[in-house]
Amino acid sequence: MTSEYDNKKRETKNALDEAGDKLKAGAKAVANKIDDTDRDIDTEYKKEKLKEEAKDTF
Repeated sequence: MTSEYDNKKRETKNALDEAGDKLKAGAKAVANKIDDTDRDIDTEYKKEKLKEEAKDTF
């Protein structure tokens, strides 16, 4: 049986992983925007976030 501590530990790890993925996606989106100022930062962020999520899936 999984303890409440183990559940909280897993939830915290998942939240940290998700935050890390968001930071990576944001940084990549900004870098892409700097390279090509015509790009939309929101679109770039969403694209990079999907890439990060895909990495976690496999």
